[in-house]
Amino acid sequence: MRNINRPISPHLTIYNPQKASIFSIWHRISGVIMFVLIISPFFLLHSIYFSHMTIFLAHFLVHYVVSDWFLFSCKLFVISIFLYHISNGIRHLLWDVVIHVNTINMYKDSNILLFLAFIIIIAQFCVSF
Repeated sequence: MRNINRPISPHLTIYNPQKASIFSIWHRISGVIMFVLIISPFFLLHSIYFSHMTIFLAHFLVHYVVSDWFLFSCKLFVISIFLYHISNGIRHLLWDVVIHVNTINMYKDSNILLFLAFIIIIAQFCVSF
């Protein structure tokens, strides 16, 4: 038997990812990020309350280290993740009621979701400045 140098199983490079699977993966990732963003202030407040950090150090960190552009970037990031997660969740709820389940409507809904999320993020960016 000849030794042919080919893989035993197909690699990921030959697969074409579907839009629905990519949106599902990003929906889960955005859910985890939102959970971390909701829980992290409680841990931060707990560590500040029980630490021996003086009020002067906290004042220095807030006013000189964390600048306005960083807070604006964080706010825009959180808003975009929340918007994507909510709109994709509505799309999943429509699928649960068997609305827009065929392939053509799924691709159309995905494009509408991305377009609306992009427009609202740009509008939020313009309003904040």
